[in-house]
Amino acid sequence: MKDRSFFYYDELDSTMLEHKRLQEHCKGLICVRANTQDDGKGRDDRIWLSPPGGLWITFDLKYPTVVPSFALFLGYCLHRELIRLFAPLQDGLSIKWTNDIMYKGKKLGGILCKNHPGHYIIGIGLNTNNEIDPELGKFGAISLKQILNCEISNEQLCYSVIEAVESHEKVLSHSITYITYCNEQLFGRNSMAQIDVGTAPFEAEILGIDLTGALIIRKSRGEIVNVHSGSILGLQAFS
Repeated sequence: MKDRSFFYYDELDSTMLEHKRLQEHCKGLICVRANTQDDGKGRDDRIWLSPPGGLWITFDLKYPTVVPSFALFLGYCLHRELIRLFAPLQDGLSIKWTNDIMYKGKKLGGILCKNHPGHYIIGIGLNTNNEIDPELGKFGAISLKQILNCEISNEQLCYSVIEAVESHEKVLSHSITYITYCNEQLFGRNSMAQIDVGTAPFEAEILGIDLTGALIIRKSRGEIVNVHSGSILGLQAFS
């Protein structure tokens, strides 16, 4: 693992905000981990619920260029590392475009990344030992503790996740490697879904992901389009 300063807090407003504050005083790479966040932020400044016991981290990765599919690269790294560490996950774990990790249709974790000149700031939240609200989210949520019936070491998992991202950094220049993997593990592939691109949601079939990281869909009249930003609101089996 690269030289990195690690900071842990029992309670914090946001690991992303604390990372920003620490960067003003610390040189080199940083990781911030919290047992719980009061003001965690997800994509588009949505609330990132962070109850006690989960893995909530922000860390940085130096990389000289902007990669449009960087969030999918992180999904690739996180998916691979989780099934390496926890074999029972293998048959149920999937990558939801663009930035979620799912287990049998329920959200296990989320990814947030922000590009700054010369580096990325990465936020990862994983439901590990935290309690799950049964009404949470559009797809529901699940924790590693529920799946594996045992407590997880958040400290060790934090190190493992960061090491996985660092060790796979070389594939960032060969997007076909991680995009192919994400296609194979894609949540909702060959299913009809409700797609939100910032206008009225519409129904389409999920076909895959292109090499830029865009979602390939077939709309109701047969038109195939590539969606570069947006989200999947819900899905149903395609027949």
